[in-house]
Amino acid sequence: MKRNAVAVAVGALFIAPAAQAQIVFGNDTIGTVQFYGKLYPEFIRATSSGATETGASVSTLASSPTGTTAGSRLAVDSQNSYLGFRGERKFGNTGLKGIWQIEQSVELDTGTGVFSNRNSFLGLAGGFGTVKLGNMDTIYKEYGQVEEIFGLTSGNFISPSNVLSQIGVGNNSAARFHERAKNSIQYQTPEFQGFQAGLQYSPDETKSDVGNTLNKELWSMGVKWESGPLYLSAQYERHKDFFGGSNNVSSSLSNIGAADAHSKDTGMRFSAAYKFGNHRVAGDIARLKYEESGQIAAPSKFVSYEHTNWAISFESSWGGPWRTAIEYVSGGEGTCKVTIGDCSTTGLKGALIGGGVAYDLDKQTFLYVLAAQLKNDPSAIYTNWAGTATPTKPGRGADITQFALGMAYKF
Repeated sequence: MKRNAVAVAVGALFIAPAAQAQIVFGNDTIGTVQFYGKLYPEFIRATSSGATETGASVSTLASSPTGTTAGSRLAVDSQNSYLGFRGERKFGNTGLKGIWQIEQSVELDTGTGVFSNRNSFLGLAGGFGTVKLGNMDTIYKEYGQVEEIFGLTSGNFISPSNVLSQIGVGNNSAARFHERAKNSIQYQTPEFQGFQAGLQYSPDETKSDVGNTLNKELWSMGVKWESGPLYLSAQYERHKDFFGGSNNVSSSLSNIGAADAHSKDTGMRFSAAYKFGNHRVAGDIARLKYEESGQIAAPSKFVSYEHTNWAISFESSWGGPWRTAIEYVSGGEGTCKVTIGDCSTTGLKGALIGGGVAYDLDKQTFLYVLAAQLKNDPSAIYTNWAGTATPTKPGRGADITQFALGMAYKF
């Protein structure tokens, strides 16, 4: 029997044509395994300028400006290049199948990486829908941010999420939406006439630890509909006790460490995309809200901040190998509250404008040029700067301009 199984496996091995951009092993009898990936390293030049000067007046929420511009940066970055393995196995005539995926970043620029650090899960699919357990993009992320820019936005300086899904008051990731959630269970319904819905929960595994008074859980949900050239979606996500506000406001306003403090951060987003001919227009609008309670009586502490961000893009194929894309993303100034006194959001606006040109070498490979400018008002600190050295990161109010030349290969 073992010899026959090996013979079947070897006989079932095939490599899909390049047009399908996938490499698959196996068949329905023994199950299938797909090897896939996307590599898109870039040579980048980045500059920053115009940081808000030390001592300048800024929003109530903002920490004091440092005046750091970070100068310029030349780099080869791998962005979110990745390799992955996924597979499925049917369970007889039950209508059920097991599904799995293990995906990891590939740091082409440094030679480092962590196994299964991207979307990785084990699940069950059937007529009831799909259930998965693992480390996965939230439903909020999977269903939304529909600006594609040649499929290069993930981890890139042109990513709309650098503004669309950020608080803009600081850079701490606790406030970000459009993320991947560890320790998750996710359910998605079957598709019905173009409709599909999803729900995801990520519990706080330390909730019952001795001395822990917080419950850092995440709920993410959404519904989408796709018919022909039109795609529509609505998403909602809630973060409990992430303290997205306190982790980003001035330290004097922070509620972190207060015995009775709790937080609730929410994101609601609507997304749409439409294809016509060789063109595609897409847009998102998001309302992000950060609320905290249980503050100490004095001095003044953070209570809430909410703002509206939006994005739009236009991508075209002009016949032959040439493609173009442009985008504009806006971060709103919003409104805020503190426990004592007035709260100003003056200067918290930000904007990202970007675009690029791609030249297709074949169905899987293309060369590209990208450019983007991220503009911050005096109090804002949106960023798409990849450098990690803290003293040289662009400071509050700094504008960032970046150009890249790269090559992408997907299989």
